[in-house]
Amino acid sequence: MTSEWRSFRLVPEDVLFFRDGKPASIGQDHYLRSLFPPFPSTLYGAIRTRRLLDEGVELLGLSKSVWGTLKKELREELGEWGGFGTLELRGPCLLRDGEVLLPAPADLGVIESRPALVARDTPQKRSVKAVVRFLFAGGEARPGHWSHPLRLAHPFVRSNGRWKEYRSPEDGPEPQPVAGRFLTPQGISTWSQGGVPEPDAFVHADELWSPEVRTGLKLQADSRQAKEHMLYTFGYVRLAKGVSLGFELRGSALEAAGWLRLGGDGRPVRLEPLSAPALPPLSHEALEEGSFLLAFATPTLSESGAYPPGFSRGSFTATLGGLQATLVGGLVRSQALVGGWDLANARAKPLRRAIPAGCVFAFETKADRAAIPSLHGSNVAGFEREFLARQGFGLTIVGAMPRKDA
Repeated sequence: MTSEWRSFRLVPEDVLFFRDGKPASIGQDHYLRSLFPPFPSTLYGAIRTRRLLDEGVELLGLSKSVWGTLKKELREELGEWGGFGTLELRGPCLLRDGEVLLPAPADLGVIESRPALVARDTPQKRSVKAVVRFLFAGGEARPGHWSHPLRLAHPFVRSNGRWKEYRSPEDGPEPQPVAGRFLTPQGISTWSQGGVPEPDAFVHADELWSPEVRTGLKLQADSRQAKEHMLYTFGYVRLAKGVSLGFELRGSALEAAGWLRLGGDGRPVRLEPLSAPALPPLSHEALEEGSFLLAFATPTLSESGAYPPGFSRGSFTATLGGLQATLVGGLVRSQALVGGWDLANARAKPLRRAIPAGCVFAFETKADRAAIPSLHGSNVAGFEREFLARQGFGLTIVGAMPRKDA
């Protein structure tokens, strides 16, 4: 077991399926669509299961009394029954031919190229023609304007080395949200330094995976005839050639070999070592004293809903990963639902709204600039008693806050 982060890759042999924990009603819901990428807790649970199997533990009939007989080292890694141990996760992230792809931060917008006319059965690549960046250029709220003291964000482009506000339709079409797009390491590096990534730094989800629909019918046990109201359809996910899932781990004796069962149906994925880190390094040069941006590479949960963990409508100054900061702005996408099953207590976990990956928050701080990079690559999540950060929720990317007068 090591305290250093180690990188791994998961290569699926077939389709994958992941649910968000939302209940499905028999006779009402017949189509279950997979979400992708999976939530960190799904991967965390799969790794814990793999570690039990590595040690020859029989999963059937696993209970608190049986757990107490496990080896001390394994219990330290996984925690006591219903708890958490030294095992920590960063990820998952997407890999394409070994290159890390992270969700595009929400303070970016894209102007899509017009698709060329192609055959009906030919997939169309959703190319980016131009990129804008939303800057937190507004001042504090004034009575009668908006209901919070956070700054508003306006679209800007870089022109002759300076920021120019982008106005539609004078300057072109309305920028489209980057939800569903990922950035290459070069694009993330450019964003972190306060710049605008090049159009070719964006990769759309359509290029990384595709839905694969499969329909089934439940049969009666005695006659093997179709059972009424039991037609169901699953929307599986098939990864494109060269695409896999990456993650980092520490506090675990997991070996990068063999197989791991992941998601619904326990689909097999190959577990392989990964030489490069799963998170691009941060350049400190562009960070300025007193301000920074934080983008989430994995979803996170907060007791206050859409505010980052530790912050709320009534508390805009809080401690963020050991750094005291004031929230001054944010760009939040539609919230996702995170749930799951609590094996130790044999009950469903609370179904909560999560802040999706890609959301961006702007902060000001009196801390020294040298302290800000310590947040990069850390996990930030609320509900501390549930150890969500240890499970991989809230993986952070630190960036410089661009200013319109620069």
